[in-house]
Amino acid sequence: MIRLLLTLPWLMTAITPVDHAPKTSLKIEISNIEQQKGNIFIAVFKPGDAFPEGKPVEAKKVSVTGANVTAIIPLEPGQYAVAIFHDVNSNNKMDKNMLGIPKEPYGFSMNFKPKMSKPKFSDCQITVGEAGKTIDIKLI
Repeated sequence: MIRLLLTLPWLMTAITPVDHAPKTSLKIEISNIEQQKGNIFIAVFKPGDAFPEGKPVEAKKVSVTGANVTAIIPLEPGQYAVAIFHDVNSNNKMDKNMLGIPKEPYGFSMNFKPKMSKPKFSDCQITVGEAGKTIDIKLI
């Protein structure tokens, strides 16, 4: 009897349907790609995540095939911020100079252009609704 009681909560969890929010999509159109080689790395963050250098809620790597690239990321409706960079030399990292300034093209949602420091989430915040969203990011 005790053995059955110990397994019952697990059994109930296994057969109880999990309520997930419906997925929609964020379409990201990336432009101003000057070198048609390498990959574009896309990181999508939720509020509270360490934007733009922490662990993203979604990430994607897209091969560069021309001056413009489009990526579609499935997401739940909500608030997000996007950071991207063009890994021109395909070494799977953002190359920076000795001062920490990026040597490879990058961009953010809302086409935010940082001046002296990395952006805050609020600088790049977008809303993805139930019908999805399309944004444009121009590499700088």
